[in-house]
Amino acid sequence: MNAENPFHIKLGRIYAPNGTNKFVSFANRIRRAAAKSSRSSGRVRQTPTITQQYFSRRVIVKVNLVKMTKYGADAQRHHLDYIQRDSAARDGEEGKLYSRDDIFTDRDDFQTRGKDDRHQFRVIVSPEDGKEMGGLQHYTRSLMRQMERDLETKLDWVAADHYDTEKPHTHIVIRGVKENGKTLIIPRQYISHGMRDAAEHIATRELGPITQIDVAKKLAHQVKQERFTALDRDLSRRAHNHIVDLSKLPEDGAEWSHRLQKWRVKELGRMGLAEKTGLGKWRLDENFERTLRRLGERGDILKTYHRAMHLAKIKRPMFTEPIYHPDERAKPITGKVIKKGVLDDVNDRSYLVIDTLSGDALFVETGREANIAQIKPGMIVMAGPQSYEPKQSDYTIADIASKRGGIYSPSHHEMSDPSAREEYIKAHVRRLEAMRRKGHARRNQDGSWQIPKDYLRRASAYDKANGFGNPVKLNVLSHITLEDLPRSIGKTWLDTELMSGQTLSGQGFAKDVEAAKVQRRQFLINEKLIGKDGIVSDAVLEKLEKMDLGALGKTLSSKMGKAYSPAPHSGQLSGTYRQAIVRPGGKYAVIEKSKEFTLVPWRETMDRNLGKSISGVIKGQTISWTLTKGIGRGIS
Repeated sequence: MNAENPFHIKLGRIYAPNGTNKFVSFANRIRRAAAKSSRSSGRVRQTPTITQQYFSRRVIVKVNLVKMTKYGADAQRHHLDYIQRDSAARDGEEGKLYSRDDIFTDRDDFQTRGKDDRHQFRVIVSPEDGKEMGGLQHYTRSLMRQMERDLETKLDWVAADHYDTEKPHTHIVIRGVKENGKTLIIPRQYISHGMRDAAEHIATRELGPITQIDVAKKLAHQVKQERFTALDRDLSRRAHNHIVDLSKLPEDGAEWSHRLQKWRVKELGRMGLAEKTGLGKWRLDENFERTLRRLGERGDILKTYHRAMHLAKIKRPMFTEPIYHPDERAKPITGKVIKKGVLDDVNDRSYLVIDTLSGDALFVETGREANIAQIKPGMIVMAGPQSYEPKQSDYTIADIASKRGGIYSPSHHEMSDPSAREEYIKAHVRRLEAMRRKGHARRNQDGSWQIPKDYLRRASAYDKANGFGNPVKLNVLSHITLEDLPRSIGKTWLDTELMSGQTLSGQGFAKDVEAAKVQRRQFLINEKLIGKDGIVSDAVLEKLEKMDLGALGKTLSSKMGKAYSPAPHSGQLSGTYRQAIVRPGGKYAVIEKSKEFTLVPWRETMDRNLGKSISGVIKGQTISWTLTKGIGRGIS
């Protein structure tokens, strides 16, 4: 090749050689190539002539279409912060976004350009052999150029490379507009197959094709693995009523794959997942795939756990299971967050490592990364089994249907609650649409809904089935680190621990808490907030909170130009929710009126109503909030 006569080799997909134009799966390509390379002719067996075969590199591509609703800008900002995080970059490097031409792309500029988009695309590209690439930026740019050619438009995108999981991968955010400003629609077929084909073609061009020998080595390596492998998938396909018959002689050329399957099934027997029933016949355990997948996950979890403990320079004896299982019998755990991270970026699985009051450091899988977005190392949290009680909307639907002969409809809802806004009623209909897809409700031709008598039970079962994305209930007990709590002016988690009168025994976090409690008690005595007897009461906690909020109110008053008014102990409260502020006693919401403002305990649901008017009824220690325009949803 020279500059006057350049040429480029393009490796296409491999199709069946019989003229049917069928795509041959990866595993079948290996088996066919092996059979062809060593097939003998006639009755006399001959030494096989090995013909080298080549195969494309494999790439996982995951695409999510995200609608840019009224909360889309905040969601986009959070996602860009997440993919740009320093902890995902190479060791010592700064997390950064890049695009077509820029080495470092300004996140705010991209957000401004996309604030009015109808939708955007979030893409994860994970080459199987990404570790062999010197870097993913060149690969990603090549893929995006190919997508622009395929879609016949320039794309506005940013990307960030992640190296904090076993396989390096790239997150890409693509704006949902074409070069001419029209809405970008990517065909479903291209999302399902075209993008992956392009990614695999470019990866193969970058690294070269995989040889038949390399594939055989990879499969041989799977024989001893304690996870679900391609060999297990082949055994499962061959099984009839869970029986695999390996007694028959393989076809010429398939001896090597047959031998690997025999070795693998013997290994499954050693693991108690297969039992020999005769010459060459094995019975596979009914749950062998599920068990192997769990073993694989456990291995990945333990590697992540030990790496987190090593980086934190924490040592704990392994007397008990270091993985927290949030089943119905599990007890909640309380402790300090040692590490937070992503276990599986492609499938959005996050985790926390918590140093608990019991002296154990436990790995807690927390589902979607968004569940721990606001949690930072050093915070004190409580993690426990998730509750799958019916939602408030389910109770509303069931109540209306019970009074209408099992029928729910938007008109019935409006008559039942005249103050309910249209968007609020639509939210109930969307809930029913989701339930309908699983057979838990039926839509009638007139737009009404047939609600079964056991709807609330079905709603709980539905949420439990979808609970993989939120497996544990997390409560932040202290946003302030344990080291800063003893001398804090305000109601703290340490004060509630002092009130309990319980003395903790053990090492690690439990030992640190006991030392901090001694310091906190002495600080309160020195400040004359408690007597020399060291007793902390509810009145002391109320006084600490009042002091803290009074100081905060004075600071905010000078900034806002309005007077601070403490929240009443009972009655009604209304105003505009402006912001949330972290204090030693937790998060507090700023509720602004025309001439004054007040501070009240923050609730997560409030953030959906930022900048909106809300009203609440104060009863004792709780406040039930609703939007003033009659949305009818309580925030307690």
